[in-house]
Amino acid sequence: MTLTGDVFDRWVLRPQQRRSAALRLLCVPWAGSGTAAYHGWASVLPDDVEVWMLRLPGRESRRREPLLTDLATLASEAAAGIADRFDAPVGIFGHSSGGLIAFELARALRREHGVKPALLAISAQPAPHLPARYAPIFELPTDRFLDSLDERCHGVPEALRRDPEMQEIYLPVMRADVALEETYRYRPDEPLGCPIAAFGGQLDTESRESDLAAWREHTAAGFELTILPGDHFFFRSERETMLGRLVEQLRGGHLG
Repeated sequence: MTLTGDVFDRWVLRPQQRRSAALRLLCVPWAGSGTAAYHGWASVLPDDVEVWMLRLPGRESRRREPLLTDLATLASEAAAGIADRFDAPVGIFGHSSGGLIAFELARALRREHGVKPALLAISAQPAPHLPARYAPIFELPTDRFLDSLDERCHGVPEALRRDPEMQEIYLPVMRADVALEETYRYRPDEPLGCPIAAFGGQLDTESRESDLAAWREHTAAGFELTILPGDHFFFRSERETMLGRLVEQLRGGHLG
């Protein structure tokens, strides 16, 4: 079955379409974010790489759709929406909780559609088989929820704490995304057939080097771990360095 452009475009934003590009990089947002999280990436990457940004239900152009809190369901539905566009090499990149979505998306593409990405790139997310480090927070009252989230990743804007209107818009998305991660249960399966590249920040207490190195267990191909200066959002200050390495890996550079 060939999907219509409308179905694919519902799931994927292409900010700069490059029809002659040989490679694609699908970027998966993390908890509480959307395609805007990867603003500017298309202008930084070389001409042979087209950026795809995964559009999740319940936000941005899909804000009228119900939010999903089951990761397996999300991965399966996303895979169905994009699988027939894997006629050229596609790398999947996910930061933080987006890394879990990226991982389960890669597994759903293999299991349900018989296709695989050229590369799975994970940023600041412990390997999925590791035990959870924290008690669930997605059902906590607003102040405690935001405090707990900020303690973990230091990424809660102060304006969100002060503005009830912002909370009305963004809190449901943040809670749903945190629930997506906190209710996730890893199910063992065969390692992926694509290489995995893991990235982390030297000062990130949420994704330690050992947490990232454990991703090696989930690939039957190459694996590479890159640690860069910075905290949980290290890739903002180290964007060019990280993307440069990511492009090399996507082009087929050696992963040990």
